[in-house]
This record gives sequence, structure tokens and C-alpha cells, in this order.
Amino acid sequence: MLDYTLKRSKRRTTVAIKVAEQKLTVYAPFYVSQTEIDGWLKTKQDWVAEQIARQSSQAERRQLPLVNATIKLFGQSVPIIFAKGPKSTWQQDAQSRLTLSISSRVKYQEANYLALLERFLHEKLESYIEMRVHDYCLQMAEALPAKLKIQHYKRRWGSCNKRRELAFNLHLASAPTWVIDYVIIHELAHLRHMNHSAKFWQRVCHFYPDYKKAESWLKANGSSLSW
Repeated sequence: MLDYTLKRSKRRTTVAIKVAEQKLTVYAPFYVSQTEIDGWLKTKQDWVAEQIARQSSQAERRQLPLVNATIKLFGQSVPIIFAKGPKSTWQQDAQSRLTLSISSRVKYQEANYLALLERFLHEKLESYIEMRVHDYCLQMAEALPAKLKIQHYKRRWGSCNKRRELAFNLHLASAPTWVIDYVIIHELAHLRHMNHSAKFWQRVCHFYPDYKKAESWLKANGSSLSW
């Protein structure tokens, strides 16, 4: 029998399972017996094994900048130099090498190097997206969004809400620019169509004819962008 964590709820009416970080969680109503749960779970063993294997493969594809001393920026590998200095700062030279410098007195140095790296990627991605959003809004005859932000997402590359606020996944910083451009156009198209209707995809296709190629790239390589 598979090892799992059981969580019961008075409001839940069905049994459900979730696989995350190589761990299995079962959600069930209070009235469903342990025997019923175990029996039902046996029918799901193949699916659970498949999910665990898939997540393990994705985890193995993640970038390890603190180990390999390299990070991808817009699809290109950038060597990282870890240094010590009077304050935390980053600098990129003419050869694209990135130097991350932190004080030797700082505790949790790995965490601080990673935070500094994320600050570097955030600034680079934000600058690129702001430029391209401006360009594409002109092409699409679209008013500029009310707000742009960069943040971590687990299962999406961008978002758009009714307040005309756009958000983009920080991990896009490691994607090729032509893929980032697709995500930008996708979210800008949502400013007029807050759904994935035929009209929405027509608008996306008009301004980005190869959108299916970009979607396929993200599906195949998306897990390799995280770190």
C-alpha cells in the first residue's frame, strides 16, 4: 500500500488525491471509512506512480545555479562568480559573466546568493517585459496595462485580471525571448477577452502566428526554467 497523508473535511463530499513534491495526500469526508479509502487508492496506484515519476523527472531538469555556477538568461547560459564584498550586489561584465557579491559576515550565505540572483533575474525580466509590453500595445492598439509585476508561479506563466493588471512568472527570465513574447501577447489579449474563446485565440494568432510553437516549447521545456 502507498504511504500517504490523510486529511478529512466535513465539507468534502468526495475522495481526492494530490501528488506534490513526491508526497501523496488523500482528501476525504469523515464518513468514508479507512478501508474504503485504502481500497479506492489501490485502483489509483498506477496513476500515482506515473505522477511521482513525472515530478521526479521535472525536478531533475531544474537549474542548479549554486552548484553549477551558471544560470540561463533569455535562453543563454550565464557563468556565475560567487564573491565576497562590503555589501550585497551583482554586476555583469562585457563577457556576460555575472558576479554575485555578498558580505562574508552574512549568515545563510547560499540563501543570500540565491536571493541576489533572483533580484538580478527580476530586474532583467522586468526591464524586457516593460519594453515589449509597450511595443506590443502599440501594435495591438491596446491601452497600457494598469500594472505589471513579476512573481513566482507554480503552474502558470502569466496572469491578467479585470483591473488590467498583468503578472509574469519570474522563471520566464530563463526562457528565450521569442517564448517570453508569446506569453506577453497571450496576457495582453486577455485585456479584451478574459477567457480562452475563439476570439481570444484569433487575437493571439493575429499578433503571434507561431503561438502553438511557443506553447509546445513551454510544455516541453518549462520545468528546466526553474531553479
